[in-house]
Amino acid sequence: MELESQTVKCQICSQEINKLFTAPCDYRKPTSHRAYDVFFCTSCRYGQVWPRPTRKEVSSFYDLTDYYTHKADTNSKVGRNSDESFLDRLRFHLSWRLDNGKDLSPNDAVALLKGSSFSMLEIGCGNGGNMSRFLDQGFSVVGVEPDQKAREEAKKSNLIVYEGTAEELPRTVMESKYDVILMSHVLEHCIDINSAVLNAKGLLRDRGCFIVETPNCESLGFKAQRAAWPFSDIPRHLNFFTPFSLCAILSKHGFSVVSVKYCGFCRQFSNSWLDTEKEVWRAFQGSDDQWQTEPKYKLQAWKLLISSLFSSKEAKYDSVRVIAQLF
Repeated sequence: MELESQTVKCQICSQEINKLFTAPCDYRKPTSHRAYDVFFCTSCRYGQVWPRPTRKEVSSFYDLTDYYTHKADTNSKVGRNSDESFLDRLRFHLSWRLDNGKDLSPNDAVALLKGSSFSMLEIGCGNGGNMSRFLDQGFSVVGVEPDQKAREEAKKSNLIVYEGTAEELPRTVMESKYDVILMSHVLEHCIDINSAVLNAKGLLRDRGCFIVETPNCESLGFKAQRAAWPFSDIPRHLNFFTPFSLCAILSKHGFSVVSVKYCGFCRQFSNSWLDTEKEVWRAFQGSDDQWQTEPKYKLQAWKLLISSLFSSKEAKYDSVRVIAQLF
């Protein structure tokens, strides 16, 4: 059956949805020549790669020599480099001055919980950076991570990490309940977002805190670049959330949204971010006419910076974080 004749439905509202754009290849593996279609629900403001890959295929997407979770903890997926001109430094400095984003903090959860001793489960813990921050604040922590290299990196910090995914959690983890469950830049990777959220719900204590952060596809950067946006990262990212759709998937499964926060602004103006844009674009070149004329990356960044001066938070920041509870 041809893809165009299939009915593709939104994972949140089950309405029929249409194709928004195509990534011509995995930019990290451009010789594979496999394209990925992204369908988008205009009601939920949610996108998804279709057709969905198999679990075996998903595992192969992370078979990379330098994926960011395979290294020691860093504060962002894309940082700065030293090869900067005066204008590069000025651009980054101005963006830093304009950055009022709220990074993940254990205090976000502590403020909502009662008591003095708390437990935290991180699903998709990567190299364990977030676990260490919660551990330093007195939480007992445990993590789940499917990627062996990332687990090995986390265990170097003496963290307890089990093999598993958000959809298929290990039995040991499922034997307990937790005050906080964290999924930071994880839900966008899941094949079945409903199973992932329901599994978290089943392990959360009453009045527990569920923290979910994903790339923000309501941002100006995503809307302008779509498949070429560094945080699209197709096919490792299979889901494309906006603040509205992230709240919608949690509300669908009985969570009450407490707050919505945003982070990730000034990194979009670093040379490292622009280098990633260039890497993606050049991998896409040759696929069709859309990718033939390479943009002027630094000029594009200045235009984005100016546009951001007049933008809302949901348009300005590259990531959105929703904090929700069960009552």
